[in-house]
Amino acid sequence: MADKKEKLSSKDKNQQLALQKRYGKRITIAKQGREAFIAKDYTTAIAKYNEYLNILAESKNVTDIFHLSPGMFDTKTQITELLLISHIYWEVARINEMAPKLQLNFQRALAQFVKFSVNQPYQVLNSEMLRKYIKKNKNTSKQIAFLNDAYSSIYVQSKKCYIATHCFGDQHPVTKQLRVFKRELLEWPFGIELVRLYYKFSSRFVAYLDLHFLQSKLLLIFSRPILSTFSKLTESSIFKRCSYFLKLLPKSGSKH
Repeated sequence: MADKKEKLSSKDKNQQLALQKRYGKRITIAKQGREAFIAKDYTTAIAKYNEYLNILAESKNVTDIFHLSPGMFDTKTQITELLLISHIYWEVARINEMAPKLQLNFQRALAQFVKFSVNQPYQVLNSEMLRKYIKKNKNTSKQIAFLNDAYSSIYVQSKKCYIATHCFGDQHPVTKQLRVFKRELLEWPFGIELVRLYYKFSSRFVAYLDLHFLQSKLLLIFSRPILSTFSKLTESSIFKRCSYFLKLLPKSGSKH
């Protein structure tokens, strides 16, 4: 009995050592996949990307590469790898988009791309990448509806509100109410486009303020009362009535 346990333990150790060795080579494997993708060698690219994702899945004790989630990684020390993972899922989705028989994998990879984009520091970068792809391929892609839904989902699921968070903090009532307003705005005509522009420029603005202490303090002084007043306005019956009628109008800004 003891010998059997020792054999199992030895086998587990060998498997663990083998995984550690593969884990150490994962970035090289990902780069090989990227090189193949650029060269349009999609068979090799998908094989390398699957190998990379399977190494991560095994290291996180999940059985399916589509079950990986950002919560399994340290967002402070592994943000570069999280960005890499999101882009690999995006390229896996693009490869599978080309084959009618692989539409399920396309949808699952696209969903993972969204999951690894939402609320991350590179969210704006990824949403812009997707928007430009949709704009370029809107007349040729048979999956444009799924792509548009993915683009919208990034903003719908996002809890980011850069300026309000900078002024009040992430859990302040004003910040929370402005998130509610954002969800309303997404259902208005051109709402998605307005939210996109907000994310694009407010993230840059806050990044600038982080480097300029005096301007940041001035922003806090002038912006807090404005944002507080606006958040209260979005809770008023007049605003809710206007929002109701705006939602009835065609969402002209939802297609890119």
